[in-house]
Amino acid sequence: MVPQARLSSSPHLALLSATLLVVCGCSSGTYKKWADKEVFGLLKKKTSKVPNSGQHLMDITPPPPVSMKELAKNVKTVDFLGERAHIEKDARVISLADALNFAVHRNRSYLLQKEVVYLSALDLTLTRQNFTPILSGGGSSTLDRVKVSDGVTTLVNTGTLTTSGDLGLSVLTRTGARLAADLTTDFVRFLTGGLRDTGDSRLAFTLSQPLLRGAGYLAASEALTQAERNVLYNIRSFTQQRKSFAVEVATQYFRAIQSRETAKNAYLGYMAFNTNVERQRAMFENGQGSYSQLGQLLQGQINFQRTWTSAIRNYEQALDDLKITLGLPITERIVLDYKDLESLEILMPPGTLDDAMQTALTTRLDVWNSRDRAEDATRRVLIAKQETLPTLNAVVSHRTLDDPNRNDLTLQSRNRGVSIGLNTDLNLNQKPERNTLRAAMVAEQRARRELELAEEQVRNSVRTAWRDLEVARKQYEFAQRGMEISQKRLEVEEAFAAVGQGTARDLVEAQRDINNARDLMVSTRINHNLVRLQLWRDMGVLFIEKDGSWVDVLKKEKPKGE
Repeated sequence: MVPQARLSSSPHLALLSATLLVVCGCSSGTYKKWADKEVFGLLKKKTSKVPNSGQHLMDITPPPPVSMKELAKNVKTVDFLGERAHIEKDARVISLADALNFAVHRNRSYLLQKEVVYLSALDLTLTRQNFTPILSGGGSSTLDRVKVSDGVTTLVNTGTLTTSGDLGLSVLTRTGARLAADLTTDFVRFLTGGLRDTGDSRLAFTLSQPLLRGAGYLAASEALTQAERNVLYNIRSFTQQRKSFAVEVATQYFRAIQSRETAKNAYLGYMAFNTNVERQRAMFENGQGSYSQLGQLLQGQINFQRTWTSAIRNYEQALDDLKITLGLPITERIVLDYKDLESLEILMPPGTLDDAMQTALTTRLDVWNSRDRAEDATRRVLIAKQETLPTLNAVVSHRTLDDPNRNDLTLQSRNRGVSIGLNTDLNLNQKPERNTLRAAMVAEQRARRELELAEEQVRNSVRTAWRDLEVARKQYEFAQRGMEISQKRLEVEEAFAAVGQGTARDLVEAQRDINNARDLMVSTRINHNLVRLQLWRDMGVLFIEKDGSWVDVLKKEKPKGE
């Protein structure tokens, strides 16, 4: 039995007004806090299922203005930057750890990826709401006054207040059943004329349950299932991208250091060659040697100076590019910490190539996504098969009306009606469903191929990084041997030049070779460490901390030669 309820126009208006005030009174800050609380609570549960995702997604607040006061200042300048040495005067010293920390809090592309994850979770909150009770309500109130007069006497003077309202509740269950409740009221109050007020109220409940097409958890919950999985996919993708991002920042950081070293080596070569030029000039002025020899040295001197000038320009450009990546103002003066270069070691990973590939297939988050997307495709085939069935819905409704002999909108349990029925659609036109089913089958085939491709690409990337690491180790050894040879050769050529023997070309080439050897010593050392980071990334074992730094998970790595 439905209990009696009394509704009047005044409480109805009061409720409507109060609702409007509450809705209009919510500020944007209130909505932000409401959304953030729900989204971050959702992400906290989801990230617990993704290794190394941590709490990095728990904040998308724009970063504050840059403050570098805590970083030390560089108080010295260096000769090899020439007239551009002032760019490092009072510049802030940034270590690799500082660079990574700046990047994960300020890099614009990185922050965009965090927002993508947030927005996918925000969409999920709306999809989840579809499976919770959803309220709706509205109403209207109109006051009409009519006054008719012949100029002396009022012939007609009436006032009518018409009020209507409705309140609804809808619930979609995960079996496909939908329960709807609807309460409507219409009330007319005659303010003048002595007429009797009138009113009408209705309370209805309707339950609709699919029995064939659209029935069951699989079909009814597909939108929710996919939305839940999409958030998980985005978290995995972001976590995998963080590994690549850390490698990219480290690469750019060390390449900037390498550019500075190149400028330094070019300067040393240029200054050393100047000494040889001055010696040859003095010999020529004393009648020893030929102008051809001197001319070759002078031309070589210009080339070395050109190389040095370009190296300084490349170094400044590398710093500016790094500032963009770190989210720092382009005008901020920075200098990189050379301790990071000095700490680099030539290490080899433990285990075998097969071990590395198997580790990657187990830990790579993008491969997990490919496997789950293949499952999604299989699930959609099952749903598409169900969609080929006829529509058959069981419908039950219950209605309660007011008492026609009263004017206070009283619902009477005895004034009710119940109906039970079936809605059906034989779905005689099967072509749309046929096409949907066949398309789902093709999509499943494609998803399986994409999974195979993803696994092969992982194997390929690990094999490539493994080979590159071995080559990088050998290149460093070659650079060491080349440095020794170039140093001895330059000493010999300088000794010959001091006594008027040898050729200018040999001296130019010897100086150029030792400059190249110095550059290779730095570049091959950096390359080996960057390739090792790439191998860790491709294996899926590069675990990133909140500040962007990585955990040394392969502590069993051995120095070369052991």
